[in-house]
Amino acid sequence: MRKFAFKPFKGDKTAHTDDPTESRNPVQKRREQVRRAQRTHRERKETYIASLESEVVRLRAKEARLESKIKTLYAENSVLKKGLTQQDIPLPTANEAAEETIGLTVFQENSITKKGSWRKQISVTQPHKPITNFSQPISPPSSKSSSHSPSPTPTPPPTTHLGALDPDIIGMDFVLTLESHCLSHTDISLIPTPHHPRTSSLPTTTGHALTLSACLLYTHPSPPGHRQHSQTPWRAPRSSLSHLLSISSNVPLADGEVTPVQAWEYVRQHAAFSGLEVGRWEMLKEKLLGAVRCYGYGGVVERKVLENVVFEAFVVGRIF
Repeated sequence: MRKFAFKPFKGDKTAHTDDPTESRNPVQKRREQVRRAQRTHRERKETYIASLESEVVRLRAKEARLESKIKTLYAENSVLKKGLTQQDIPLPTANEAAEETIGLTVFQENSITKKGSWRKQISVTQPHKPITNFSQPISPPSSKSSSHSPSPTPTPPPTTHLGALDPDIIGMDFVLTLESHCLSHTDISLIPTPHHPRTSSLPTTTGHALTLSACLLYTHPSPPGHRQHSQTPWRAPRSSLSHLLSISSNVPLADGEVTPVQAWEYVRQHAAFSGLEVGRWEMLKEKLLGAVRCYGYGGVVERKVLENVVFEAFVVGRIF
């Protein structure tokens, strides 16, 4: 008679081998997320340094050209002055307003999208003409609200379209609004003091040198770390605005991200830009501000979010 031996039951081999793997999955996923975040940060840092090096080279070349041009102009000016003096012609007085400037100030504003929330940002004004800044809902008031008696509060100015405003001022205000998310860590002191000596905790860079806010804060009369808290107004040359806007587009980006400057370029090229009401424009800025994220090198917005907000303001807001 054949003998039979029963082997002990070990259960389902597949289930048995899968259990330890399943238990390790959360840990493995977390490690992969950390590695991916470190890799992304390293890539952003490398791009940021490369952008800074490129800007330094460009500025040094420009400085050399300007010095040469200044020497030539001084020589020509000296010859002209000598000729006028010999002909007994009085020299013209210097024009104090030779270069147009814009006024800047740091102010605190109540957020529209987050009630009770306050934020600081750099405000731009034209000479003798502050930028129009008032808000109204994107959707028109409902029939119920229209039946109520008028509110005693002051009414906003008549509806103004963007086409009637200065495009440079609009662009500056738009970019500075989105960059206000980073204002607190753009204006920091990097110089050691007796109270804050050089340690590993003291930052060596803000990471925001390529932003528009950093460029404008650099011209502020207060020392670094105190500028965002100062109420002192200051001025910046208007001729440099286009360049300030261009260099702030070099912020390191990941796929699907845009800088505030790139967002401005996208919005201003919309076919209906000049006809957009100021109220809708203010709400568009507030919605984008809520979507700004900073990864250490300036604020960015997801392109999909930008496209959706622009579509809502320019298309949906007009239909409904």
